[in-house]
Amino acid sequence: MKYRFKGSLCGYLCEDCTEPLYGIEVLLYLPWQKERVVENTVASTKDTFRLVTKEESAARKDLLIATTKTDEKGNFEFVLDEKYSKTAFDIDFICGTVPRTPPKPRKEPLQFHLTTVYPQWRIDKERESYYYQWEYCITGRWWCYIRGYYFDAWVICGHMYVCGTKTPIPNVKITAYDADFLTDDNLGSAITDANGHFRIDYTSIDFKQTFLSPWINVETDPVSLTFNSGPDVYFKYEYNGLSIQGETAANRRNNVGYCLCVELCLKDIEIIPDPIPASFTKIGNNGNHFINEIIASGNPNVIALATGKTPAGQAFYSCIKLRGNLNQKLNGVAMEYSFDTIETSGPGGAEIGIWKKVLAPQMCDAVIGTFYTLTGDPMNPVIIDDYIVGASNGVDPGGWIAVPQASNFAPNINGPLLGLDTSKLNGAVLNMAGLIQGQSTTTIAPLQQNRFFKIRMRKRQVGNPATEVTAGVSNPVAMFNTEYQNVPQFGSWMPQISNEMGVACIDIQEMIGGGGGTGCTLITNAIHVNYTAANPNMGAVSLTLYGPGGPYSIENVTPVSSVVETFGTATELHNPILVPVNTLSKCAYTVIMSVELKLTNGENQHSNIEDWLSFCKS
Repeated sequence: MKYRFKGSLCGYLCEDCTEPLYGIEVLLYLPWQKERVVENTVASTKDTFRLVTKEESAARKDLLIATTKTDEKGNFEFVLDEKYSKTAFDIDFICGTVPRTPPKPRKEPLQFHLTTVYPQWRIDKERESYYYQWEYCITGRWWCYIRGYYFDAWVICGHMYVCGTKTPIPNVKITAYDADFLTDDNLGSAITDANGHFRIDYTSIDFKQTFLSPWINVETDPVSLTFNSGPDVYFKYEYNGLSIQGETAANRRNNVGYCLCVELCLKDIEIIPDPIPASFTKIGNNGNHFINEIIASGNPNVIALATGKTPAGQAFYSCIKLRGNLNQKLNGVAMEYSFDTIETSGPGGAEIGIWKKVLAPQMCDAVIGTFYTLTGDPMNPVIIDDYIVGASNGVDPGGWIAVPQASNFAPNINGPLLGLDTSKLNGAVLNMAGLIQGQSTTTIAPLQQNRFFKIRMRKRQVGNPATEVTAGVSNPVAMFNTEYQNVPQFGSWMPQISNEMGVACIDIQEMIGGGGGTGCTLITNAIHVNYTAANPNMGAVSLTLYGPGGPYSIENVTPVSSVVETFGTATELHNPILVPVNTLSKCAYTVIMSVELKLTNGENQHSNIEDWLSFCKS
């Protein structure tokens, strides 16, 4: 049984401003200070965080279990052996860069210790494994210091409100300046989003400009002429391309630190609705799958017209987020919107039938905007509430979604508009009972294929069909939601069945009853692995033998990415040259088949499906 340690790392810049730690190396150790394991696991993480010296790193070298890297969202995963199921772990990370700004280069990355954890494992029945979910966000005191001191990365995070009401002001261009004796330095600009939030990244070189730059860079103070560490920051504003009320050097914040957190406000300003029209532009929570070539001309992330798949060759499955832009009004009147689908005969094929409205039962929950409520509490002045649309909220019987008209509602810009459950469009169940490993799935049922659907957004003034217009149409999108049920697993050793989005199953001929063996037959001088793998979006397929001196790759299974099915018998081992089985030492071994499924929900790719079988070499 596998044990999956899933984690997520981020760093605080301000109380309401964080960033994921992406592209960093995470290290998993056995506990170093064994006598203090209990004390360390219950200690506050802010008390356990520390810089790891070279001496300490060397002393803990033999305790290192595994390493991995975080993705763009700061997520990571370790897959551990069962022997680690009852131990605590020390968690470190190695930092060679920081997000957003070009970092100060470091010849030697820094290692930091986070904490000690004792996982409380939970069972994942679908994946037949155990998992533990852990999240950690480094305090602003530490993360700002690391960014600034070691990488010369400075940041300003803030919000722009209407003075006195805390109503967010979007689309204000905010430029930060450093007040200097000679010339005020421009630190950078940002545009406030729908929540009034903005972020400006800069480095010390931006506020150490002098008339001798770039040869001599220092920070000068306009009053004392002394040389201090941080910039003296004030802000200027533009709205709709025009300069408006702003600050001057007299309003400066003197010698600010690596992270500056601010709340800014404007008086007597009329908030003009976002000029971006309501439209459907992308699929997926990461926003990387543009719906067609017209909207994303020249963009490499367009869903391919020739295949209906993402640039990575993935079809869509399960719940997907339909993304784009929302407005509260259409031509000055309250707006509502909906989505339609229509099946096509292929990725570039003709439409089949008519457009059908996406109704509430076909939806997954999606946050389409947020409400802001003033509390009057100075310690917690604003409550932010998500507005969720889905099967049980916000959708009328005809599939129309009315955009809230409250003044404190901020609709999404480049965010989710709807969650579409694609399994309600092409979900199917395929019974594979009776399938024999090594044979084609067509002995049980025809090969399964993707189906293709166009998706479009419609918008109108509330209750007025005469105003209805289309607001974005996708290319035909490849979808696959067939579940293969009763797939044989674990061969003749301990035969079981599984339900998966594809087929991955193996058996060993020498252990099959018809070949004179049983599930406990000892292997002598030969091994023949019968294998079957199937899915119309299959990626790499591998057979690997794990045991002393391994792992070994079993030949006759070529990685594939464009076939629907592969099956047969694999007979060779190599490590990496051909090695006859009879040279393996007498011991227990495990054969694992892994099949990549190129299916995505627009955010994550489906995990590989596997089958495995153990045997003893006599």
